[in-house]
Amino acid sequence: MPAPLEGIRILDLTILINGPWATVLLSDMGAEVVKIEDPRNPDPYRGDVQGGVDPATGMHTYFETMNRGKRSVALDLKTAEGREVFHRLARDADVVISNFRPGVVERLGADYEALVAHNPRIITVTASGLGRQGPDAEQGVIDLTGQARSGYLALTAEPDGSPRYVGGHALADQVGAMMLAYGTVLAVLARERLGVGQDVDVSQLGSMLALQAMTFNNHLALGRDPLKTSTGLPANPLFNSYRARDGRWLALACFQFERFWQPVCRALGLERHVDVLPPDESEAGVARCRELVELLIERFAGDDRDVWLAKLRSEDVVCAAVQDYAEVERDPQVLANDLIVELAHPQFGPVRQVGIPVKLSRTPGAVTTAAPEHGEHTEEVLLAAGYTWDDLSTLREKGAI
Repeated sequence: MPAPLEGIRILDLTILINGPWATVLLSDMGAEVVKIEDPRNPDPYRGDVQGGVDPATGMHTYFETMNRGKRSVALDLKTAEGREVFHRLARDADVVISNFRPGVVERLGADYEALVAHNPRIITVTASGLGRQGPDAEQGVIDLTGQARSGYLALTAEPDGSPRYVGGHALADQVGAMMLAYGTVLAVLARERLGVGQDVDVSQLGSMLALQAMTFNNHLALGRDPLKTSTGLPANPLFNSYRARDGRWLALACFQFERFWQPVCRALGLERHVDVLPPDESEAGVARCRELVELLIERFAGDDRDVWLAKLRSEDVVCAAVQDYAEVERDPQVLANDLIVELAHPQFGPVRQVGIPVKLSRTPGAVTTAAPEHGEHTEEVLLAAGYTWDDLSTLREKGAI
């Protein structure tokens, strides 16, 4: 069976994370993604990005992650000839995806109004920072500012309000990318059902609010913000993380205190405490919570993490190891579900990457090829589009490719 998006052709104008990860998600599901890069100023992630370069091999791990399964065409849309080539490619494309600031795609002739004249069924998808409307629509957004403006940085702040940004995984960028892929699939489905192309905007701000819908909707209805808690004083001692004797941590996720307190006591040998009253928001309830947290801190320090996990699981207590990446890499559930896959890289040999989380029984996706070299497929793609070798020479002389 073909992959679900096989036959869908995407022209990818995106750079860095937000857009490129979206097109990886689509290419993993069978879409043909052609990455369009400026001949002289390619995607910045091809450069020496801090934390993303393997010093032993020179492999840019961030770029490889964000661009696997694509082909690369070096094309300068700032030239008239480059725009003409792009419009020709757009005639046979299904989707054009970009993540530039407002106004850029219009200047490059890659917006919906410019492309629909060449392809009435075209779908254009834009990853904007703050949405197209409003006084700050033209502001750029990077992951940290995306988390800040959406309320997420305040939501995850320390109890004293100090923001705590965890870098590296670019949460706002990648949540935006997932919404971008979702919006693209919706537009493709609508076109297949209704025969119409359209223009799609997916903002990082909107994506981050969707991520926080439960707590944000609670705020909208009740005017409340989530409680600020810490491992030292959570709202519920059974919804917390604890350090074991071996220095490793485990997490309890029992939000129903009354249901799980007795099983936890049995697992930890604390039966004499089974009749304790549950914590609440009263002064006495908060003091009781503090006492129970101290009790659990002391008890968990008495044995190793995996010993406690086995005992807790025997009582059907919801718990997990707090794993670092080295442990996640070996996690039998990760391995059994192919959440790490091996990719044959033409330069670096076998490369392991995160696999595909969506498992389709009849039309599964697949991680296929490594990220392309800059402009690696320029000739191949343009020849297939009807250009001749002489045409390519002329385009090269004019700086269009």
